Order: sequence, then structure tokens, then C-alpha cells
Amino acid sequence: MSDWWTATSGPGHEQGDLLRDFPVAHVESVEVSGAAAEVRSRVEFIDGIIVTQTCDLENAKIANILLARVTTWADFAAAQFAAGNTAVKSSGFRRNLIRGDIPPLMLLHARASQPALDWSVVDFRELHVVDRDRVDEFVGQRGSRRRLRMVPPYKEHFAQAFARFYMRVGLPHDARAFESDGTADVEDLG
Repeated sequence: MSDWWTATSGPGHEQGDLLRDFPVAHVESVEVSGAAAEVRSRVEFIDGIIVTQTCDLENAKIANILLARVTTWADFAAAQFAAGNTAVKSSGFRRNLIRGDIPPLMLLHARASQPALDWSVVDFRELHVVDRDRVDEFVGQRGSRRRLRMVPPYKEHFAQAFARFYMRVGLPHDARAFESDGTADVEDLG
């Protein structure tokens, strides 16, 4: 099995860097009173992978970094099954995940050497916009602690998976009749 990852430490980040136990804030409510607002939020610690392109990070073109949630396959499958998605336990689901046929999800390969990673899933439906300074500070606090960084061509595969999810188009027509019998009248195509 080829290794999708390398270990890195110190300052600087790239697309495909895995940030473990990163604090993200969730706004629970906003109460507006005139010109003042009170925000209630909670903090959750997630494993997140940097989606923002490396060239934008290196050239300081952005003030915010986009993270996507990463969950171990075991935790992802258990949560999906508990929510009623029984298909997640099938070999067909896993096969589709490997092939990249489930647009909001991407499978991340496991890594045995340290820092280790179990088979995991990126869920592009859960994205977090994080202030770049917070990411810089987080990485700086971890100092010499090693983190995982995706290597080419897997980093580009990851970017392509996000692009496929983000660019998908919901068409206003329905082709289910064609799917059911495999035929279509020429008149229906006009």
C-alpha cells in the first residue's frame, strides 16, 4: 500500500494538513438588541483537514482557512448506522467510497507509522471557516508535535474530490424513466 502521508511539524501549513483536536466554534444563538448582539456558542474539538489551496496559504492571500471534518471510518459508520443509514455497513457502500462515487465523502488511507491514522472519512458537508491566525497559533502551540500532511498525488486527489462535491449540479429534469427500462423514445429527446 502506498503511503498518502508524511509527518511534518513546526510552522506553516498546506492543503491536506490534518489538524487533530482543533477547536471550532458553533454559534447556537444570536440575540440582537438595537446595535448590540449577544452570541451564545459552544466549542467542539474536531479532526480537520485543510481544504484551502497551498498557494493561497503560502502567499498570504487569505485571512481564513477552510477545514473539512475528518472522522475515523469506525466512528463514521457507527453514527450513520445509528441514524438509519444501514447501507453504510455494506461492501457496496465501501466500494463506492473507495471509487469516490459518494460526492460529499472521501476515504483517507490509514497510516500505521507515527503519527498513525485509522481509515478515515472526510465529510465535505461539514466545513469550517477558521481565522488563519487561529490556525497559525494552534500549529505554533503544538511546536514540534508531528502532524500528518498529504503528499502528491493524493493531495491533488483530495482537491479534486472537494471540487467534484462543490461543483455538482442539480438538474431540473428527471431521467428515471430511462433508468427503469433502458429505452427512450426519440420523440422524448426533442
